[in-house]
Amino acid sequence: MEKAIFKNIAQIIPHRDPMLMIDSYEKIDNDNALSEKTFQKGDYGCENGVVIDSILIECVAQTIAAHYGYQSLIKKEKSSGIGMLVSVDTFNFYHLVLEKSKINIVISKTDRIGAFKLFKGEIRMKDKLVAAGNIKVFNPEEEEV
Repeated sequence: MEKAIFKNIAQIIPHRDPMLMIDSYEKIDNDNALSEKTFQKGDYGCENGVVIDSILIECVAQTIAAHYGYQSLIKKEKSSGIGMLVSVDTFNFYHLVLEKSKINIVISKTDRIGAFKLFKGEIRMKDKLVAAGNIKVFNPEEEEV
């Protein structure tokens, strides 16, 4: 397995504060990755001490963006940063995430059709599954020939 921990997230995804939703990225292999986020009081998406559900989906999407951004950085390719979340499917939320909680975001690419990729995303706090679901992304730079 190839592993690489990367903390300078601004180098690999276009998101900036207050919309930057991951603190670090770890490549596991070509189809799997992990990122971390610790939410602080006043962070975007925290309301009354709780992280809102849609922000957890954004954490998964940004982990996918970091996965492709990191690969471009390593290959010394300039990424246009073009890519988008196309759909969210069967995302379930099992537990609340409170401010000052550290979460792990795990992504696994499950399918690919041209420039469309399907990923399974999981949000965990310690060993507890907090949320999980599937999202589809589109990246025109990644089309199959």
